[in-house]
Amino acid sequence: MNDATLMEDTGKAGAWRQRLAAPEPVASLRRARNGLGNLLSRCPLMTEVFNQIERVAPTRVSVLVTGESGTGKELVARTIHECSGRSSGPFVAVNCGAIPASLIEAELFGHERGSFTGAIRTQIGYFERAGGGTLFLDEIGEMPLEMQVKLLRALESGVICRIGGEREMPVEARVIAATNRNPAEAVAQGRLRADLLYRLAVFSIQIPPLRERGDDVELLARHFLACLNRAEGSDKRLSSNSEAFLREHDWPGNVRELYNVVQRAFIMADRELDLRGAFLGNGQFSAATGESDRLYIKHGMTLAEVERVMILETLKRCHGNKTRAAALLGISLKTLYNRLNEYRALE
Repeated sequence: MNDATLMEDTGKAGAWRQRLAAPEPVASLRRARNGLGNLLSRCPLMTEVFNQIERVAPTRVSVLVTGESGTGKELVARTIHECSGRSSGPFVAVNCGAIPASLIEAELFGHERGSFTGAIRTQIGYFERAGGGTLFLDEIGEMPLEMQVKLLRALESGVICRIGGEREMPVEARVIAATNRNPAEAVAQGRLRADLLYRLAVFSIQIPPLRERGDDVELLARHFLACLNRAEGSDKRLSSNSEAFLREHDWPGNVRELYNVVQRAFIMADRELDLRGAFLGNGQFSAATGESDRLYIKHGMTLAEVERVMILETLKRCHGNKTRAAALLGISLKTLYNRLNEYRALE
């Protein structure tokens, strides 16, 4: 690379970073007494999350949202979008763990007709679809490493090129990524490139698990019930047994689990919702069954073998309920399916 080319590339990258750092107009989404936009909470931990959203939304920097599965990472990303000057543009959400490794580059960047077998027409990618808006990359830790390199290059250079194409196009979308893994551990395990992490985590937001949000459990349960009542034209309410259960259960599946339990109880109820009954009647397991909650690992087992034992045993105790098992394991449902397919292939 000669000096002129180096200066040109450096200039492009510098202009791109300057453009990212420039402030945008702020949308009109306002803080309410019980939350921000569709995010509901009275918890001080979530109040700090709201403060962070309001701070970062007017900028164009990349954001990394972390938190356990089911805590509402996509809703946080959407709220950032709605609080920004990009709110009139598209919000495009992509689950990186749900796209086959062989297709993810074409899905993100697009491809030209005839660029590979099966490419019978030109297709625009997610980056182009989100132009002028926000691209949300969920489960970023599940993206293949070779694709992480290409994503980093696109973010650093500020341009993309469709597969089989020659024309470079500017990246106009703001990128927000999310993971339910500990980012530092994901880097140490070789699942996430450190340089990509640094590029995505210009600003980080950690969402607390539901068990640490105090009275938010009841606030959210009543909100979900009110929404279901409005949709169905009914007037159902929580039983006293349900209110006690809300406080006792630790909600490992977080807000997603809470909503599923409320929805099931709503369907089963004539007048009063029995959340405890809905929880135990949905293929769940509890200490009351007498099953041991301990998992025994033999000395000398590899990490992959330990992971397999943990996944299969959790699925067994969930009586085959994959959604519940994924929530307990802290992984996405797609990741669970991928692991189970790998285990079947080895049998």
